[in-house]
Amino acid sequence: MTLTSGTALVTGGGSGIGEGLVRRLAERGMTVLVADVDLGRAEAVAERVRADGGEAVAHSVDVTDPAAMGRLAGEVFERHGSLELLVNNAGIETGGRVWEIDPARWRSLMAVNLDGVFHGVAAFVPRMIGQGSPATVANVASVGGVTTMPFQGAYIASKHAVVGLSECLFHDLADVGSAVRVSVVLPGWVRTRIFADAGGLAPQGDSGAGEHFEAMRVSNLERGLDPYDAAERIVDGLARGDFWVFTDDRGPELMRRRGEQLLERGLPTQP
Repeated sequence: MTLTSGTALVTGGGSGIGEGLVRRLAERGMTVLVADVDLGRAEAVAERVRADGGEAVAHSVDVTDPAAMGRLAGEVFERHGSLELLVNNAGIETGGRVWEIDPARWRSLMAVNLDGVFHGVAAFVPRMIGQGSPATVANVASVGGVTTMPFQGAYIASKHAVVGLSECLFHDLADVGSAVRVSVVLPGWVRTRIFADAGGLAPQGDSGAGEHFEAMRVSNLERGLDPYDAAERIVDGLARGDFWVFTDDRGPELMRRRGEQLLERGLPTQP
């Protein structure tokens, strides 16, 4: 059995999939560090875990700040001595056709979704390699990392980049003979606030972006998994050592369709 002891850190652990992962990992016996830009949310999740008999500690951190991530890594290794699982989960959405996206919003999304993963890797992985024992880095992308569609260019570009970064990290770790494994997580429909939040920031009116995200929000509520249930499937995949980790069968199907499109050099299609 893996992921049943030791320490795990989950960024964006104060809500959504991150909260589900924190709870599931604590139930398996891990000490879970709940890292979130909102300390209040992180504290609430950690308190719930402790109330259920688990071990969790809240940390406030901005994943877009490499110095802050470095300080957190130093604190984690000083206090716990090792890190068995790093989950780079923090992420945000935005909406609009590519030419409508505000440049500042583009930069803030990339800073969280892509730079945040890089900063997590840069801060923690050298220490995880140095501990000389098995460990896992899990980078949370999305089924959007293997698909394309209108109104979500910024988000999808960031998630494609997370997939590519994770594959390159796999090669880098293998090249140095490290015991650190890598997984990339491609969640599908999971009931979180991500589409509601994105819709509020999307251009309204003639653009159609607002309507698109409202439809996504409704569909997600109707079809999406509870984050706690999605987290169970994710943790099972991580424990098996899978590189590709999904929350449902839709993910592998979308990957298959993407592969066929690339092999046939077909035009982009929507999922």
